[in-house]
Amino acid sequence: MAAILLSTTSAWAQNKPVSIQQNGSSLQLKTPSKENLARSYYYRGNYEKAAQLYGDLYNKEKRYLYYTYYFNSLVNIKEYKEAEKLCKKQIKISSHNVRYEIDLAYLYSLQGESKKADKIVNRLVKDLPDNRNLVINIANNLQAKGFVDAALEVYEKARKNNIGNYQYNMEIASAYRYTGNYDKMFDALINQLDENPNDLKRVESTIQNMLVMDVDHNLSKTFKEKILTRAQADPNNLQYAELLMWYSLQTKDFTMALRQAKSIDRRFSDEEEVVYKVGSIAYSNNNYPIASEAFYYLIKKKGDNPYYLDSYDGYFSSRVKLAEENPESNETTWLELEKIGTRALEKLGVNRETTNIVKNLADIKAFKLAKTTEATDLLNKALAVPMPEKSKAVLKIKLADILAFSGQFWDASLLYSQVEHSLKNTPLAYEAKFRNARVFYYKGEFEWAKTRLDILKGATSKFIANDALELSLFIKDMLEEDTIGLTLRLFAASDQYAFQQKYDSALIFLSKVPGSGTNPTYSEFKLYKEASLYEKIKDYATADSLYTALYKQFPESIKADNALFNCAEINRKYLSNPEKASELYLQLMKDYPESIFTTPSRNLYRELNEEK
Repeated sequence: MAAILLSTTSAWAQNKPVSIQQNGSSLQLKTPSKENLARSYYYRGNYEKAAQLYGDLYNKEKRYLYYTYYFNSLVNIKEYKEAEKLCKKQIKISSHNVRYEIDLAYLYSLQGESKKADKIVNRLVKDLPDNRNLVINIANNLQAKGFVDAALEVYEKARKNNIGNYQYNMEIASAYRYTGNYDKMFDALINQLDENPNDLKRVESTIQNMLVMDVDHNLSKTFKEKILTRAQADPNNLQYAELLMWYSLQTKDFTMALRQAKSIDRRFSDEEEVVYKVGSIAYSNNNYPIASEAFYYLIKKKGDNPYYLDSYDGYFSSRVKLAEENPESNETTWLELEKIGTRALEKLGVNRETTNIVKNLADIKAFKLAKTTEATDLLNKALAVPMPEKSKAVLKIKLADILAFSGQFWDASLLYSQVEHSLKNTPLAYEAKFRNARVFYYKGEFEWAKTRLDILKGATSKFIANDALELSLFIKDMLEEDTIGLTLRLFAASDQYAFQQKYDSALIFLSKVPGSGTNPTYSEFKLYKEASLYEKIKDYATADSLYTALYKQFPESIKADNALFNCAEINRKYLSNPEKASELYLQLMKDYPESIFTTPSRNLYRELNEEK
């Protein structure tokens, strides 16, 4: 090692790289500092040169930083004797800092001198200071150098002697995590709740960090067994119940989460918030059965319930979503939901707080039960009530949709324009602008529609931007193939009838579009729109076949990723073929990584394979 430490000045001179620094109009060469160069060598793994430079720096100035890098560099090139000298020198300088003694013990262990190492470690464990921070410092340094059993011994002795009036559960959990003993790690974390119930969020955060890396779910199973056993043994422990509910939400076991939330509310009284939380999270994860059950529980709960109104909204929305996803939903289903929505408004009134209920009820009346007059009357009644502009915009968009559905396109366009102007550069304004452009498309104003769609390509909502881009490109491609626009008019008429739920008429106009063998552009869009129509009339086998034909025959089509995703969803939801759905999600991720459907495909693929 002596040779390594000799002539460092000459080595420095020979190996000094330079960086170029601009100064005015001239270029000047700037030599990096010795410290920067040493750090560069260290992080590039050139520990020999790093040791030379950090040795120089340390000899000039006994800084902790220089010592650390110098020590680590010497260890990496196995210059243990030189590192030992360095440790002993630093111990003389900072005799109060046990870190350097632990470094020395570490060096002895690396050289097989276990007796010397044990002597240092045992002395540190035996002579613990009566100070919590110093105890943790000793244990952390022992753990960092691989003396984990000794670190655990430190904590156990500190607990026994009540050093700092502290139980060291979180630190013990960290040590067991280091050793891979997750069983005892979870015990320590749950023990922390016994000692300090206010640490629930801290414990949850620690466990969450662990579960993120739980690839094979073994950690999750271990923790579930632990917390279930504790909660069953002590059912009146609120922290155990809340931790089990939190864990259930993390693993998306919403059935268990709701069971726990109800139990917490019943045992500990007036805990409606936890039930509402489960319902909201289940809803956002598309688990509408659990969401509706949670919200219904709160609706039926007697006494002063601060979540009553919001729960009614959540319950009605969940039931509507369930009906929309169920291929067996029929007029009876929608009539029952109409009653629920009407009853809600009778109890709660038409006001700013019930905007969403009004919107959903109007949608059912107009689009499911053909009661367009009742729907428009309800929306106009709600719009007469003072409410924030955003709430009005939601109702105006729904009213415009119903007017367009009824064929009153220009009245609909006027309402869409009002929303655009009242809430400029907001998601609702973009939504209204897109729907307005679609009205112009239906009526054959293609250039005007395309101009408005092009503005929306930069919309903040990915889905609005994507829909606008696709419709704009569709119009462009069609007009390039047929400048007169006859074929595009057939497509527009078919889309208009589809929007108005006149599916037979939509299919008739679509059948007039030239098919395969005439124009590839016509063919790919005709396939996609046919598939969409058959999906709407619940002929899922035909829709599946047409979507499949599209992405196989036209893999470069702008609609290929849409077709793949829709095909996967049909197989997952309606054709009871999760294996095919899984394959299609995977294909979409591989073939169309930039698609907006990639993220939902990844999530659904993971869920299907986790269930498997």
